[in-house]
Amino acid sequence: MSEQQHLDDARELLRTGWYVKAIARLEGCEDWPSPHDAEGAIVRAEALLRADPVDALESLARVSDLFTTPESRFAYYVTSGRAHANSRNFAAAREMFALAEPFAHTRPHGDAELAHHRARLKYLEGIFEPEDPDIALALSNGDAGARVNTLVVRAWMHAGLGRYDEQIADLRHALALARDHGATCDVYTVARGIYSLLRAACELGDAEASDEAQAAYDRLEWTPELADMQFQCVRTHAWDAFLRGDSARAQWLFRDSKAMAPNDAWRVWAHVDRAYVARMNGNEAWAIEELAQAEELARGVVWSQTVDEERIVLVTLAALLASSDRARAQRYVSTYVRLGTQNLDPSLAIAHDPRVEGFQQYALGRVHQVLANDEAASAAYEAAYAIFSRAQHHFRAALAALGLSDVTGSADWIERARDHAAHYPNSAFNAYLSRSIERPDAAWNGALTPFQRQLALALCSGLEMPVLSQRFSRSESTMRREVRALYDHLSVASRRQLRELLEAKGAI
Repeated sequence: MSEQQHLDDARELLRTGWYVKAIARLEGCEDWPSPHDAEGAIVRAEALLRADPVDALESLARVSDLFTTPESRFAYYVTSGRAHANSRNFAAAREMFALAEPFAHTRPHGDAELAHHRARLKYLEGIFEPEDPDIALALSNGDAGARVNTLVVRAWMHAGLGRYDEQIADLRHALALARDHGATCDVYTVARGIYSLLRAACELGDAEASDEAQAAYDRLEWTPELADMQFQCVRTHAWDAFLRGDSARAQWLFRDSKAMAPNDAWRVWAHVDRAYVARMNGNEAWAIEELAQAEELARGVVWSQTVDEERIVLVTLAALLASSDRARAQRYVSTYVRLGTQNLDPSLAIAHDPRVEGFQQYALGRVHQVLANDEAASAAYEAAYAIFSRAQHHFRAALAALGLSDVTGSADWIERARDHAAHYPNSAFNAYLSRSIERPDAAWNGALTPFQRQLALALCSGLEMPVLSQRFSRSESTMRREVRALYDHLSVASRRQLRELLEAKGAI
């Protein structure tokens, strides 16, 4: 096979998301005759860039003497600029793009290509200017795949400004182009566009856009190196199914997402998702079991080594645990706050999404509420509500409003929660809010604390003392005292009698 054939194969593997195979095709490319040596080095750096921009920069530095022609200098500066941008070295990225500018004429649509990268750099820096002249120039590119890339970037800019309808419009346009010109489109960017559209459509209740994104998902040929985005797409589709009223399908999709999760941090997400939906459907025993599995996995995750969206699960995990184990809930919130989003990959939309702060504030509200810090809980819930309401994320806004009704006793917040829930008329979410608002703790008649409720359900599920000790972060002797206190409180003498009582109350 000739060097040109190796190059062509590597470029196609790069475009279709087979990065390790692309790199393997370019083994020893620096020793190929010119100009194939420089071209191979660029393609190899682009493949490395998908996983680690530092590796890409190191690869280019080792062979920098290969880039001697105007065409190769342009490619070298652009690829280096992209790698610097993804490494958060924005000043170096700007310098690289400036150095590339005199050579843009050597490449078809070079000016438009460079304009795209300058616009993307601004986005990564948190500068959201959808009307930037560079965006217009980039969209004049005759390559449909390049226009897809720019539409996705502009969509994220719209989201950063809270223009979610415009975000959806750009993403739909991008996926339509990808459908019609798939052979020229970068699969990684298309996958990112699919996930972004699924998420935005789910949150805004745009069923038509969600269906388009799902059709695009089905058309895409997913590779193992796109596993994180595929996982996110499936779990987002599951939430969309739940909010549309199909809880059974949602749980099946969450199960599928767990099977394809690329690491334990993502698997924690799958269990947390299933716990959340089980709880909203009134199946507390199932929720407890899923939450316990999430906890077990979470203990083995080195969260400081997570760099992408998976760490946000800490916030949701804290919210679910707040009523039964305030200490662990506080720990998860504190871990998330300590890590923050500072080392999120800046190329991820989530790194610039104001809704992330909303997730954090909601979890803080839950923890403060359990600790009876009503003033702090109210402030956190109000911050979360403002963010989610402004973003038209009605599901989260309703939960924040419900939290505010709990800590303030205000009927106004109940009505707001109902208004937001009305956007999902067929979902079990409406029934969940109805139970929470109209019949708080009806099944238990206010007889038990949140911890006692969790313990009672765990006992009814057959868990033995060592497992209970681990699940509730208490010693076995302490757990025995807690079990005896629970039995005495409910006037029962065994698990069998406890189960009979809970069944009579309709709690299980």
